[in-house]
Amino acid sequence: MSHNSSLLVPLPEITRHKHSLFELNGDAAAKWLEALPMANLGETTKQLYQALTELSHVRCKPKDRYEILEKMRPRVHTITKGLAQHYLNKPIVLPDKAEKVVLLADTLNSQLALGYCQSFVGLESESRLIRPKEAMATCLHRALSEYGQVLLRTYQLYRTPPHHFWLHNHHLYRSAQLQKLTTQKVADKILGSGTVQQAYVRSLLLACSRCHQLPQPHIEQVYTGLRYWSNLVDIRDYRLESCTFLLDPDRDTAPTYRQLTQQAPSPGWLGIDTNGLTEGDILSAAQATGKTKLDLQLPKATLEQLSNAWHAPTTRSSQRVERDDTALITLGLNATHYYCANLADFDQFQIESSDAELQPDPFSERHHRDIWSQGASDDTRETDHAGTVNFGLTPNRHDEPIEAIDYSLTQAPGDSSRRPTERQYSYLRARILDSSAGGFRIEWPVEQGVRIRTGEIIGIKTEDFDDWRIAVVRWIRSDEQHQMGVEVLATAAIPYSARLMQSGLPASDYQRAIVLPSDGTDESPRVLLANIASFAEGQTIELVRPGHALRARLLNSIESSGSYKLFNYKDAVKNAPPKAVVGEPEKNEGEFNNLWEIL
Repeated sequence: MSHNSSLLVPLPEITRHKHSLFELNGDAAAKWLEALPMANLGETTKQLYQALTELSHVRCKPKDRYEILEKMRPRVHTITKGLAQHYLNKPIVLPDKAEKVVLLADTLNSQLALGYCQSFVGLESESRLIRPKEAMATCLHRALSEYGQVLLRTYQLYRTPPHHFWLHNHHLYRSAQLQKLTTQKVADKILGSGTVQQAYVRSLLLACSRCHQLPQPHIEQVYTGLRYWSNLVDIRDYRLESCTFLLDPDRDTAPTYRQLTQQAPSPGWLGIDTNGLTEGDILSAAQATGKTKLDLQLPKATLEQLSNAWHAPTTRSSQRVERDDTALITLGLNATHYYCANLADFDQFQIESSDAELQPDPFSERHHRDIWSQGASDDTRETDHAGTVNFGLTPNRHDEPIEAIDYSLTQAPGDSSRRPTERQYSYLRARILDSSAGGFRIEWPVEQGVRIRTGEIIGIKTEDFDDWRIAVVRWIRSDEQHQMGVEVLATAAIPYSARLMQSGLPASDYQRAIVLPSDGTDESPRVLLANIASFAEGQTIELVRPGHALRARLLNSIESSGSYKLFNYKDAVKNAPPKAVVGEPEKNEGEFNNLWEIL
């Protein structure tokens, strides 16, 4: 790195005079790239890694280095996209092989970023009269974009960025300021065109998006949307009191809310003003338009969550209490339904309503204990011969701590030969780190190879409580400790089966549903539905369990995610229109006058 350069990012030491794979020019690099066996992901990745590593240590003209990197960059992104299959949509605790793949992908992006930094330093050292401003801006934009890929991957795995990550990004933007390149537009067909400032703000806003609360697939969608949203945000070094976020470019930290900043800003600090980014701007990006050319597959609830994250910090409503005890966790609505049903197979819930009313009610005892109350009931759990609490559950035959969930399509009720046995649902043990009035912070066991995602329904059984709590995963962090934050939706629940009713007849197969207690603000209970695609507001459903059946009209949707939908509902019988009164034919005839012509 030149001592006179404005860029303070440490660069690799130059130790070579030639490259072993190709001549140091763009045409030679392109010819070498054409011969790569792209169908062989492992071999191509190995050769690209070697080529980038050597290039970072070879003495090369800045223009030639820039052209070589431009030729290599598309191939690198093809490879990193292929590598993603090894670590995305996987268990939160990755195996060693997947961890190495993540490190390799980060290294490829970082090598590209450092290569563009080297090109920028070389171009900057040329005479001011012949200094290519456009190429210099492209180098900074490319470096920021490549670091953005590292950040995206980090947040997709619910981790924190590596050391010096933010410092390198701040140095790149400072160089753009000194060279007056922040508003220079740069074309980028791979990661999105825009100005150097937009590339910087894109990463800053991603860091402010509370990605630990988002489902993994949504995080990349948010990063895509930031191509547009970053243009609506102002970053400046004055009037910091009206900015939402503040950052110190001399520190290796991401932006923080202005209200939460621990020290008074000093000269050189930057502020991010998101007041120009209205909720309407955020929601408009969910649909493709000629202006934005974006088509984000994000639910409205996620877009509203982003709007809240970019405009105001959240405040904790209740105090956390440290804990160190074990909880049993069921993952997914199917397994949670199974344990709420006292280990009853779902076959027992797939019955006609007339038959259900004739069967004994296995939940009557629970009902007599007033399951709708929020208070804990008496401790009626069983204790094994060793004197340890077993939470009232029959121990697993093989003491399996992990739930086994079959994600295959639901079979028809009569096709018992293809339906998996319910007994495969089990639980895992996890440690509660702390609790609050609304939920828990739970440490995820390292040895568990189970997928977990935000918005997932889980059941929680603790030694100090008799019933299974129904909760939803709100956030995930996976650094030194693998943790998740869960919000308790209800402290008790009753399992049902649910099916759609049309004209008084069944119109769908049975699906799992869990009825939750009222939250106290509405007289009606709530129903948690298994399949969010099968039910909608205004529909009538039939809820059935042994000993009880009812028909309910779904009112407004309270909450939804990719795993569940929560509705208010009313008893359909209670809200049925009044029946005709016998002995009042004239009154009934008046009610029907408007109907004759239609018929």
